[in-house]
Amino acid sequence: MSNVDTSKPSVNLKDPSISSQMKVFPESSFFREKRASALPTPAEIRAINKVSGNVYATNFNRPPPVMIPSLGLAVKYGADVTVLEALTQMEVREQLRGQVPIPEVFGWTEDGGQRFIYMSLIQGETLLERWSDMNENERQAVCRELRHIVKTWRALTQDNQNCYIGSFGKQPLKEVFLESHPELAGPFEGANAVQQFQDACGIEINSEMPVVFTHNDFVPPNILLSPGPDPKVAAIIDWGQAGWYPAYWEYCKARRVRVDPEYFDDSVQEEWHTKYLAMILDAEDDDAYYKPWLWFVLSKGI
Repeated sequence: MSNVDTSKPSVNLKDPSISSQMKVFPESSFFREKRASALPTPAEIRAINKVSGNVYATNFNRPPPVMIPSLGLAVKYGADVTVLEALTQMEVREQLRGQVPIPEVFGWTEDGGQRFIYMSLIQGETLLERWSDMNENERQAVCRELRHIVKTWRALTQDNQNCYIGSFGKQPLKEVFLESHPELAGPFEGANAVQQFQDACGIEINSEMPVVFTHNDFVPPNILLSPGPDPKVAAIIDWGQAGWYPAYWEYCKARRVRVDPEYFDDSVQEEWHTKYLAMILDAEDDDAYYKPWLWFVLSKGI
């Protein structure tokens, strides 16, 4: 493969530049295990998706990921995918050192306005797909495991004393609720970063609130479980919106987002939000936090 950068990865989150060059990591397990001499090209990935028969395979912004089991490879790509997502995923995985199961990144590239992230394929099904077949003991065990995982990433600390709200490396937030409001994406820096952010968004919360690392898309489709009975958490995926937010944000966002009704109808969705989510995340007070946050979401038309 031509035009390949094989230098040691440098997770420079202050400059997540995008170029046409393929960035690969020779020390990653893909190359150490000699699964192939090179990662598949974007053209090859698109071709695999095209023949899959998936009706969304040609979606430019968010086509379905491509899975290649023979290579232990998953490829997430599209116009909405960013290099910052790959860098964040690498950084969190490195800092947590196996405490949270996160797919390993093998490389990335850009082609034709789409970014491609090559990562380890995790065997399993999403919590969304497995939930209806799980018994109560299995559900509670998974919730306890998830609670420990969330607590672990929320214990991450920023790399200096200058508090900020933003993505890793003081990049603007990639929160999907802010896509049409880039002026609210920050970053917001300083001792009053939370208040700056809330004032900009019109979130009327007056109590002091710490800034914590937040996955920010913590929903059943992004939680992979191991196959078979007594499932364990196999991976947390989709780190594209992760960053540093006020501590209430994770709970409020997870409570607000609704998932595919084919798997979670209204009653199951309500039970997930009111019973099981509270086992994983500390529920925030409705009047003090959730309602002011929800007003912001509704007022922005998102």
